[in-house]
Amino acid sequence: MLTRFNDVQELERVNMFIRAIAADMTEMRGFNNESADSITLEMEEALYELRVRKLLISALIDSNNVGESITTH
Repeated sequence: MLTRFNDVQELERVNMFIRAIAADMTEMRGFNNESADSITLEMEEALYELRVRKLLISALIDSNNVGESITTH
């Protein structure tokens, strides 16, 4: 049970980071310079990594929920 709570907290943190980076990327697209383009590219890579992490955490949480429902019957 404790692990599940930590997984849910981690998922909430990842979602928070995704929202923050996406908002920052929207602001950065207003700038037209090489530095902003470089930063935007790094932000896109970070978003990709966070989304993969979110997918893995979600799968872990779902698999734990399936395991719990099987063992309680």
